[in-house]
Amino acid sequence: MKNPKIILMVSIFALVGCKQAKSVNSENVSTSKKEITLTKLWETDTLLKTCESVRYDVDKKSIYVSNIGGVPPSKKDGDGSISIINLDGKIINQNWTTGIDAPKGIDFFNEKLYVADIDAIVRIDKKTGVIEKKYPVSDAIFLNDVAIDSNGDVYVTDSKNDKIYKLVDDAVSVWMALEGMNPNGVLVEDSRILVVSSSKGDFISIDKKTKEQTILATGIVGGDGIVSIKEGYIISAWQGEIYFVEKNAKSEGVIKILDTKDQKLNTADIGIIPEKNILLVPTFFGNKVVAYKIDYK
Repeated sequence: MKNPKIILMVSIFALVGCKQAKSVNSENVSTSKKEITLTKLWETDTLLKTCESVRYDVDKKSIYVSNIGGVPPSKKDGDGSISIINLDGKIINQNWTTGIDAPKGIDFFNEKLYVADIDAIVRIDKKTGVIEKKYPVSDAIFLNDVAIDSNGDVYVTDSKNDKIYKLVDDAVSVWMALEGMNPNGVLVEDSRILVVSSSKGDFISIDKKTKEQTILATGIVGGDGIVSIKEGYIISAWQGEIYFVEKNAKSEGVIKILDTKDQKLNTADIGIIPEKNILLVPTFFGNKVVAYKIDYK
Protein backbone atom coordinates (compact mmCIF):
# COMPACT_ATOMS: atom_id res chain seq x y z
CA MET A 1 0.00 0.00 0.00
CA LYS A 2 0.92 3.64 -0.33
CA ASN A 3 1.52 5.29 3.05
CA PRO A 4 -0.63 8.44 3.29
CA LYS A 5 2.33 10.32 4.76
CA ILE A 6 4.35 9.40 1.70
CA ILE A 7 1.60 10.82 -0.53
CA LEU A 8 2.02 14.22 1.09
CA MET A 9 5.77 14.05 0.75
CA VAL A 10 6.05 12.87 -2.85
CA SER A 11 6.83 16.33 -4.17
CA ILE A 12 9.90 16.69 -2.00
CA PHE A 13 11.47 13.28 -2.51
CA ALA A 14 14.76 13.53 -4.40
CA LEU A 15 14.22 12.05 -7.83
CA VAL A 16 17.61 10.45 -8.17
CA GLY A 17 18.50 7.01 -9.52
CA CYS A 18 19.75 4.17 -7.37
CA LYS A 19 23.53 4.35 -7.20
CA GLN A 20 23.95 0.78 -8.36
CA ALA A 21 21.26 0.84 -11.02
CA LYS A 22 21.72 0.84 -14.75
CA SER A 23 18.79 2.06 -16.83
CA VAL A 24 17.45 0.02 -19.71
CA ASN A 25 14.22 1.95 -20.18
CA SER A 26 13.68 5.41 -18.73
CA GLU A 27 10.93 6.56 -21.06
CA ASN A 28 8.13 8.69 -19.65
CA VAL A 29 4.64 7.29 -19.25
CA SER A 30 3.23 6.62 -22.69
CA THR A 31 -0.14 7.91 -23.82
CA SER A 32 -0.21 5.70 -26.91
CA LYS A 33 -2.78 2.94 -27.14
CA LYS A 34 -1.71 -0.64 -26.59
CA GLU A 35 -3.70 -3.77 -27.30
CA ILE A 36 -4.27 -4.47 -23.63
CA THR A 37 -7.54 -3.70 -21.89
CA LEU A 38 -9.23 -4.24 -18.55
CA THR A 39 -12.95 -5.01 -18.57
CA LYS A 40 -14.81 -4.93 -15.27
CA LEU A 41 -16.38 -8.26 -14.28
CA TRP A 42 -17.59 -7.87 -10.70
CA GLU A 43 -17.02 -6.17 -7.38
CA THR A 44 -17.56 -7.26 -3.80
CA ASP A 45 -19.80 -5.61 -1.24
CA THR A 46 -18.20 -2.64 0.49
CA LEU A 47 -17.55 -4.55 3.70
CA LEU A 48 -13.78 -5.03 3.37
CA LYS A 49 -12.57 -2.24 5.62
CA THR A 50 -9.50 -0.59 4.06
CA CYS A 51 -8.66 -3.62 1.92
CA GLU A 52 -5.01 -3.53 0.91
CA SER A 53 -3.83 -6.77 -0.70
CA VAL A 54 -5.36 -9.73 -2.55
CA ARG A 55 -3.95 -13.17 -3.37
CA TYR A 56 -5.58 -16.01 -5.27
CA ASP A 57 -5.29 -19.52 -3.84
CA VAL A 58 -5.31 -21.95 -6.75
CA ASP A 59 -5.76 -24.97 -4.48
CA LYS A 60 -8.87 -23.68 -2.73
CA LYS A 61 -10.12 -21.60 -5.69
CA SER A 62 -10.55 -18.69 -3.30
CA ILE A 63 -9.24 -15.16 -2.94
CA TYR A 64 -7.69 -13.89 0.29
CA VAL A 65 -7.91 -10.20 1.20
CA SER A 66 -6.00 -8.25 3.84
CA ASN A 67 -7.99 -5.51 5.61
CA ILE A 68 -6.13 -2.82 7.53
CA GLY A 69 -9.24 -1.72 9.40
CA GLY A 70 -8.87 1.66 11.05
CA VAL A 71 -6.26 4.14 9.90
CA PRO A 72 -3.55 5.33 10.06
CA PRO A 73 -2.16 2.14 8.54
CA SER A 74 0.74 2.11 11.00
CA LYS A 75 -1.45 1.99 14.12
CA LYS A 76 -1.22 -1.05 16.37
CA ASP A 77 -4.91 -1.29 17.11
CA GLY A 78 -5.57 -5.00 16.54
CA ASP A 79 -8.52 -4.36 14.20
CA GLY A 80 -6.95 -5.77 11.03
CA SER A 81 -8.25 -8.95 9.42
CA ILE A 82 -8.02 -11.40 6.55
CA SER A 83 -11.16 -12.16 4.52
CA ILE A 84 -11.94 -14.83 1.94
CA ILE A 85 -14.02 -14.22 -1.18
CA ASN A 86 -15.00 -16.57 -3.97
CA LEU A 87 -14.34 -16.24 -7.70
CA ASP A 88 -17.63 -14.42 -8.22
CA GLY A 89 -16.81 -11.74 -5.66
CA LYS A 90 -18.98 -13.01 -2.85
CA ILE A 91 -17.52 -12.58 0.64
CA ILE A 92 -17.64 -16.07 2.13
CA ASN A 93 -15.69 -15.38 5.34
CA GLN A 94 -15.22 -11.76 6.30
CA ASN A 95 -13.30 -12.50 9.49
CA TRP A 96 -11.29 -15.59 8.62
CA THR A 97 -8.37 -14.22 10.67
CA THR A 98 -8.62 -11.38 13.18
CA GLY A 99 -6.36 -9.76 15.75
CA ILE A 100 -3.80 -8.39 13.30
CA ASP A 101 -2.86 -4.72 13.53
CA ALA A 102 -2.64 -3.40 9.96
CA PRO A 103 -2.08 -6.28 7.51
CA LYS A 104 -0.81 -5.33 4.09
CA GLY A 105 0.99 -7.65 1.66
CA ILE A 106 0.15 -11.37 1.78
CA ASP A 107 1.49 -14.47 0.05
CA PHE A 108 1.31 -18.26 0.35
CA PHE A 109 3.79 -21.06 0.73
CA ASN A 110 2.50 -24.59 1.14
CA GLU A 111 -0.23 -24.42 3.79
CA LYS A 112 0.88 -21.12 5.32
CA LEU A 113 -0.09 -17.52 4.66
CA TYR A 114 2.52 -14.85 5.41
CA VAL A 115 1.42 -11.30 6.16
CA ALA A 116 3.31 -8.00 6.50
CA ASP A 117 2.07 -6.25 9.65
CA ILE A 118 3.86 -2.93 10.41
CA ASP A 119 6.97 -4.34 12.14
CA ALA A 120 6.31 -8.07 12.14
CA ILE A 121 5.75 -10.91 9.70
CA VAL A 122 2.72 -12.98 10.65
CA ARG A 123 2.36 -16.67 9.74
CA ILE A 124 -1.17 -18.05 9.51
CA ASP A 125 -2.31 -21.66 9.13
CA LYS A 126 -4.19 -21.72 5.83
CA LYS A 127 -6.40 -24.59 6.96
CA THR A 128 -7.74 -22.86 10.07
CA GLY A 129 -7.00 -19.14 9.78
CA VAL A 130 -5.22 -19.30 13.15
CA ILE A 131 -2.16 -17.12 13.70
CA GLU A 132 0.70 -19.55 14.33
CA LYS A 133 3.63 -17.24 14.80
CA LYS A 134 4.76 -13.63 14.61
CA TYR A 135 8.30 -12.77 13.55
CA PRO A 136 9.27 -9.33 14.95
CA VAL A 137 11.48 -7.25 12.65
CA SER A 138 13.48 -5.13 15.08
CA ASP A 139 14.24 -2.07 12.95
CA ALA A 140 11.20 -2.20 10.67
CA ILE A 141 8.95 0.85 10.34
CA PHE A 142 6.36 0.11 7.65
CA LEU A 143 6.43 -3.44 6.30
CA ASN A 144 4.42 -3.46 3.12
CA ASP A 145 4.48 -6.20 0.48
CA VAL A 146 5.33 -9.92 0.61
CA ALA A 147 6.60 -12.36 -2.03
CA ILE A 148 7.81 -15.92 -1.57
CA ASP A 149 10.14 -17.90 -3.83
CA SER A 150 10.05 -21.61 -4.66
CA ASN A 151 12.33 -22.39 -1.71
CA GLY A 152 9.91 -20.83 0.74
CA ASP A 153 12.12 -17.79 1.37
CA VAL A 154 9.92 -14.83 2.28
CA TYR A 155 10.83 -11.35 0.98
CA VAL A 156 9.18 -8.32 2.61
CA THR A 157 9.57 -4.65 1.70
CA ASP A 158 9.74 -1.80 4.19
CA SER A 159 8.55 1.34 2.44
CA LYS A 160 9.68 3.76 5.13
CA ASN A 161 12.94 2.10 6.10
CA ASP A 162 14.15 1.52 2.52
CA LYS A 163 14.88 -2.17 3.01
CA ILE A 164 13.95 -5.62 1.82
CA TYR A 165 13.92 -8.23 4.58
CA LYS A 166 14.18 -11.96 4.13
CA LEU A 167 12.66 -14.64 6.35
CA VAL A 168 14.48 -17.98 6.13
CA ASP A 169 14.33 -20.86 8.62
CA ASP A 170 12.41 -18.74 11.15
CA ALA A 171 15.06 -15.99 11.11
CA VAL A 172 14.60 -12.49 9.66
CA SER A 173 17.50 -10.45 8.28
CA VAL A 174 18.06 -7.51 5.95
CA TRP A 175 18.42 -8.86 2.42
CA MET A 176 19.11 -5.48 0.82
CA ALA A 177 18.99 -1.77 1.56
CA LEU A 178 17.46 0.47 -1.12
CA GLU A 179 18.24 4.01 -0.02
CA GLY A 180 15.75 6.55 -1.32
CA MET A 181 13.68 3.87 -3.07
CA ASN A 182 10.75 3.54 -0.65
CA PRO A 183 10.20 0.00 -1.95
CA ASN A 184 6.63 -1.24 -2.03
CA GLY A 185 5.45 -3.94 -4.45
CA VAL A 186 7.70 -6.99 -4.73
CA LEU A 187 7.56 -9.99 -7.07
CA VAL A 188 9.95 -12.95 -7.00
CA GLU A 189 11.15 -14.63 -10.18
CA ASP A 190 13.65 -17.47 -10.60
CA SER A 191 16.81 -15.38 -10.67
CA ARG A 192 15.67 -11.90 -9.70
CA ILE A 193 13.50 -9.82 -7.43
CA LEU A 194 11.24 -7.15 -8.97
CA VAL A 195 10.42 -4.05 -6.92
CA VAL A 196 8.37 -0.92 -7.57
CA SER A 197 9.01 2.32 -5.68
CA SER A 198 6.18 4.04 -3.82
CA SER A 199 7.75 7.47 -4.34
CA LYS A 200 10.21 7.64 -7.24
CA GLY A 201 8.23 5.88 -9.94
CA ASP A 202 10.98 3.32 -10.63
CA PHE A 203 10.31 -0.32 -11.45
CA ILE A 204 13.53 -2.28 -10.98
CA SER A 205 14.92 -5.79 -10.99
CA ILE A 206 17.54 -7.07 -8.55
CA ASP A 207 19.70 -10.07 -9.37
CA LYS A 208 19.33 -12.63 -6.57
CA LYS A 209 23.02 -13.56 -6.55
CA THR A 210 24.87 -10.36 -7.44
CA LYS A 211 22.20 -7.90 -6.23
CA GLU A 212 22.85 -5.81 -9.32
CA GLN A 213 19.95 -3.45 -9.98
CA THR A 214 18.42 -2.71 -13.36
CA ILE A 215 15.78 -0.09 -14.01
CA LEU A 216 13.05 -1.68 -16.12
CA ALA A 217 10.75 1.35 -16.35
CA THR A 218 10.01 4.69 -14.74
CA GLY A 219 6.97 6.90 -14.31
CA ILE A 220 4.87 4.77 -11.93
CA VAL A 221 4.72 7.22 -9.03
CA GLY A 222 2.85 5.67 -6.11
CA GLY A 223 3.79 2.15 -7.21
CA ASP A 224 2.07 -0.53 -5.14
CA GLY A 225 1.47 -4.04 -6.49
CA ILE A 226 3.02 -6.13 -9.28
CA VAL A 227 1.63 -9.12 -11.16
CA SER A 228 3.14 -10.98 -14.09
CA ILE A 229 1.36 -11.96 -17.29
CA LYS A 230 2.80 -13.63 -20.36
CA GLU A 231 3.23 -10.32 -22.18
CA GLY A 232 4.77 -8.35 -19.32
CA TYR A 233 3.86 -6.86 -15.96
CA ILE A 234 0.81 -5.09 -14.60
CA ILE A 235 1.60 -2.59 -11.84
CA SER A 236 -0.76 -0.63 -9.65
CA ALA A 237 -0.23 2.88 -8.31
CA TRP A 238 -2.06 3.42 -5.04
CA GLN A 239 -3.77 6.69 -5.98
CA GLY A 240 -5.98 4.93 -8.54
CA GLU A 241 -3.94 3.99 -11.61
CA ILE A 242 -2.84 0.74 -13.21
CA TYR A 243 -0.01 0.42 -15.72
CA PHE A 244 1.37 -2.15 -18.12
CA VAL A 245 5.07 -2.70 -18.78
CA GLU A 246 5.80 -4.94 -21.74
CA LYS A 247 8.54 -7.52 -21.32
CA ASN A 248 11.82 -6.49 -22.93
CA ALA A 249 10.33 -3.11 -23.85
CA LYS A 250 12.93 -0.77 -25.32
CA SER A 251 11.04 2.44 -26.06
CA GLU A 252 7.38 1.83 -25.36
CA GLY A 253 7.70 2.96 -21.76
CA VAL A 254 4.85 2.55 -19.33
CA ILE A 255 1.27 2.28 -20.55
CA LYS A 256 -1.60 3.44 -18.34
CA ILE A 257 -4.50 0.99 -18.71
CA LEU A 258 -6.84 2.06 -15.90
CA ASP A 259 -7.54 5.26 -13.98
CA THR A 260 -10.12 5.29 -11.19
CA LYS A 261 -9.09 8.50 -9.45
CA ASP A 262 -12.26 10.31 -10.55
CA GLN A 263 -14.26 7.54 -8.86
CA LYS A 264 -12.17 8.07 -5.72
CA LEU A 265 -11.11 4.44 -5.83
CA ASN A 266 -7.56 3.49 -4.92
CA THR A 267 -5.71 0.64 -6.59
CA ALA A 268 -3.59 -1.05 -3.93
CA ASP A 269 -1.71 -4.39 -3.92
CA ILE A 270 -3.20 -6.20 -6.90
CA GLY A 271 -3.48 -9.94 -7.48
CA ILE A 272 -4.25 -12.19 -10.42
CA ILE A 273 -6.16 -15.35 -11.33
CA PRO A 274 -3.73 -16.45 -14.06
CA GLU A 275 -5.74 -19.28 -15.61
CA LYS A 276 -8.67 -16.91 -16.16
CA ASN A 277 -6.68 -13.75 -16.97
CA ILE A 278 -8.49 -11.87 -14.21
CA LEU A 279 -6.90 -8.95 -12.37
CA LEU A 280 -7.98 -8.43 -8.74
CA VAL A 281 -7.86 -4.87 -7.43
CA PRO A 282 -8.30 -3.94 -3.75
CA THR A 283 -9.62 -0.38 -3.55
CA PHE A 284 -8.36 0.50 -0.04
CA PHE A 285 -10.71 3.28 1.14
CA GLY A 286 -13.28 1.97 -1.35
CA ASN A 287 -13.64 -1.07 0.95
CA LYS A 288 -14.16 -3.51 -1.93
CA VAL A 289 -12.29 -5.69 -4.39
CA VAL A 290 -12.94 -5.23 -8.11
CA ALA A 291 -12.17 -7.89 -10.75
CA TYR A 292 -11.21 -7.08 -14.34
CA LYS A 293 -10.76 -9.31 -17.36
CA ILE A 294 -7.33 -8.85 -18.95
CA ASP A 295 -7.33 -8.86 -22.75
CA TYR A 296 -4.13 -8.63 -24.76
CA LYS A 297 -3.84 -9.10 -28.52
